[in-house]
Amino acid sequence: MSEPSLFRHYQIVQDADGNNVELVRSAEQVAVLAFDHQQLEYVHCHVLLEPLSNRASFEESCKALQKRGHPALARMIECGEDEENPFYITSNVDGEALRGYLAHQQDIPGWLAIMIACRALETAVAVVERGEFLTETPLDSFRIVQTAPQAVQIIAADFRVLDNSGSKKRALKTSFEKQAKFLRTFLVEHGGGGPTMLDQALPSADFAELLGACLSSAGVGVIATMRELRSTLQKLAPEHLSGEIPTAHKPRALLAPLLASYQEVARGLVNLVRIQSQRLDMANPYSMRGTLTKTGRAVLIEQVPPARIAHARVKDIDESAFKITKQRDNSALVTLALVNESEDLTCLAEEIVEGLSLAELMRERRCLDVQEAYLVLAGLDTALTQLDNSTLPATKLRLEDIFLLTGFAREDPRTTKLLVSKLNEWPAFNILVRAHPTLASMAGRGTDPAVLLPPARSGGSTAWHAGWLAALCKFLLGLESPVGVYSDPQSGARERETVARLLDDEIAKIAESKPGQRSDFLGRYARIIQHYDLVKPNEPARAGGGTEPAVDYGLKPRSKTIPISKTAQRREFSGSLATDPAHAGVALTSGGAPSGDKPTIGFAELLFRNSGGEPSPPDAPDWARAAASAPPTLPAHLVGRDDVPVWLKAAVFLSGSMVIGAFCAHLSGHALWQKKRGAALPHPAPLVNIAKAIPVPAESPVPKAIPVTPPPEDTTRPAVPGVSLSLPPGAGGLRDQLAPATPPPVPPQ
Repeated sequence: MSEPSLFRHYQIVQDADGNNVELVRSAEQVAVLAFDHQQLEYVHCHVLLEPLSNRASFEESCKALQKRGHPALARMIECGEDEENPFYITSNVDGEALRGYLAHQQDIPGWLAIMIACRALETAVAVVERGEFLTETPLDSFRIVQTAPQAVQIIAADFRVLDNSGSKKRALKTSFEKQAKFLRTFLVEHGGGGPTMLDQALPSADFAELLGACLSSAGVGVIATMRELRSTLQKLAPEHLSGEIPTAHKPRALLAPLLASYQEVARGLVNLVRIQSQRLDMANPYSMRGTLTKTGRAVLIEQVPPARIAHARVKDIDESAFKITKQRDNSALVTLALVNESEDLTCLAEEIVEGLSLAELMRERRCLDVQEAYLVLAGLDTALTQLDNSTLPATKLRLEDIFLLTGFAREDPRTTKLLVSKLNEWPAFNILVRAHPTLASMAGRGTDPAVLLPPARSGGSTAWHAGWLAALCKFLLGLESPVGVYSDPQSGARERETVARLLDDEIAKIAESKPGQRSDFLGRYARIIQHYDLVKPNEPARAGGGTEPAVDYGLKPRSKTIPISKTAQRREFSGSLATDPAHAGVALTSGGAPSGDKPTIGFAELLFRNSGGEPSPPDAPDWARAAASAPPTLPAHLVGRDDVPVWLKAAVFLSGSMVIGAFCAHLSGHALWQKKRGAALPHPAPLVNIAKAIPVPAESPVPKAIPVTPPPEDTTRPAVPGVSLSLPPGAGGLRDQLAPATPPPVPPQ
């Protein structure tokens, strides 16, 4: 077998017989499969058979595709001319041509035909938006890739980069509308004429002919009509799909025929790994699940491509990752549990991360809020720092390679609830990244944020600069979405617009000068959040808060209630305010609330508003429905009124305070009406001579005054100073002696 050919740093891939793997051969070009041993990914080398008649136009077309990437288009990597042979390099699309896929099938399910037609129209729109780059035969330049059990993508793998003025046509609106009508009528008739597409099979040959004619009539002038056709066809598709794409209709992976079979991989690891299932997963067709025999840990198993398919550098990097990922300093990197070579077959085993990948989260949420995206970027910065400090030469990170580790297993019902909850309401999460190359990553599967980056003039110290974070943030915010994924952001438009300008600024720095630092980008991002006052700490859950369903899971604390601004009119209840958690922690800015931000309605206000007979919305939470059926807490004529004068409020407050204070004083025993009147101190008595005041008989001599011993001093009443009592001997009792004989005379008026 001959040695693989090498063109610059691209190694031409060979099959088992030693022949180059050709993808396209026509009168214009020959495209072969190659491996880039610098970026560690597969590429398509397009070699044009005729010399260039206009070199400037060729380079301009290639640079236009480089500057404006899209997930539905193969990335334009490089272009040039070698020994008078023009060439251009595009990223790999790991699927078969759309014409070949439809040719080897007799029929196709109706819902799958609708999906293929919609995805093909989306890709055609992405191509023509960038110029006249759509080829004459789109079914040959488009490739179909399965990304989920019930989802496929159509990606453009080839473009028109030559300025053939004689053959270039201008799309006419009438011509496209005619072909679009044929395609729409065909799908409606075979769908039974109903509002939704049934599982009825369609003739594959007729569908391919009508779809090819429709795409061939596409162009720059009919972009709006193409989008209208896509929306019309989307209405024919069923809302919910049951089951998976049938095995006979699964698109084939491009690299699968070049690799060893699953049985060969299982035999090579029979003593080390116990294979759990050999069922083919088209979303990741190169991996199998297994369990390590010694430790019992769950792993993903895949083979390392041999030398005729990939460079030997891939195996060296896997062996380095096997040692580096086990170190404590690299805890944010996914661990490689095994790298084994036997019988000319090298396999690796990667530990399964019990968390959510960023691709799964975005598939469920479609887009994140501004503050949620910042949480992801800030956590990812720590993982990227560890990746930079390690010696692993990683050059690509997809959304599928970034994991959010929550501490819950995938089968845990709390994990399902996390998928629909906001990130700032999660208990906590750590971010792990997959740094070693995998077959899915090298084959170009998944979503790579670098597809949005323009070519850099000078390489930086790291591939994970601020521009790469900005490109990733565009996918998180829904500004750029994978094919077939549409987002409907519900947060404020002003905040998103400001962040979008920041992201464009960071991406533009890559083409103009040295890329920015991650810390500077995150600092500017944080200042935007602080300006709009979006990030608020979550209120801690109260004791006994099990009445709320979210608190029972221990995931969502009670949302913070924001006061409603005063208004003269009574506002109607809006279900989105109670059910949308995106506005739970948003504060109003000094300049007024943005158009997209709405304050949260408090529980008491919800009771007052529903007391007037307003029905609760069907999508309201349980506690909102319970509040709607509760009896009113205020009279009907006072509900919703906010025109009470200030002086009346102050008078009611003061009088209420006095009543409460008097009641508390009465309970404590210190009230004024509880004190006795006799408890006051008496006035001092005047000095009186007892001898003159008491009458004594004449025959009795006046004895000397006898001092009388006073009674014990009363501690409650102080003694009166200056008074002494004297009684004659033989006098009666003290009571009789002190009583006057006759009442005192009454002075005249």
